[in-house]
Amino acid sequence: MSLRQITVSLLVLMTAFLLSPATIAADITVYATGERGVPLAHAIVSLSGPDSLTPMQTDRPEMAQIRTQFEPHVLVVRRDSSVAFPNLDSTRHQVYSFSRVKRFVTRLYAGREAEPVEFERVGLVPIGCHIHDRMQAFIYVTDAPMFGITDAAGKVIFKDLPVGDYEIEALHPWQKKATSQKRSVRLIIRERGATERINLGEIGPDPRVSQRPVSNPLIRSNPFAR
Repeated sequence: MSLRQITVSLLVLMTAFLLSPATIAADITVYATGERGVPLAHAIVSLSGPDSLTPMQTDRPEMAQIRTQFEPHVLVVRRDSSVAFPNLDSTRHQVYSFSRVKRFVTRLYAGREAEPVEFERVGLVPIGCHIHDRMQAFIYVTDAPMFGITDAAGKVIFKDLPVGDYEIEALHPWQKKATSQKRSVRLIIRERGATERINLGEIGPDPRVSQRPVSNPLIRSNPFAR
């Protein structure tokens, strides 16, 4: 084989490597807003894509109780995950949900006395405490390989994605209507990402703020719990 043939062969191999799905990657940035374009923190964004998309790695999920609040306020987990609810307060708590996605109640406990709870169905699960009405949080259960929660600027970024077709789904736990928004995105060229802005409509008040007590507040105030 001549030097010219060797050079051409190497160029072909290098080009094939550089253009292979494994090496072509870009980012998808999602901005979530409310009805008037106000950035939304705590919006849940999930991402599904091509077969070459590697599912993100996650730690064992926990939702702690600190200073009579749940931390984090919004947690996303994969279907069949078990979530621990460590109580770091000096008072006892009793965690529960009346959601159609997952109904459960722990015994009154402190520390790590409560058994982890397994979430077998996809959907949004409002979480409360029987002892402290303003303790409210949300667990979103998904089958999507990638997911995230928006920051204070209403933004979440999915990095280093292979080229292909993607579907974005977004929702907010304080929405007035229990409907998610979906978008389709195609990534084609390396280093040329995509940006999507998703309006999630009218958003209710922060449930952690003290309000007039009502019976079963998670059922009455949140459409996802019905």
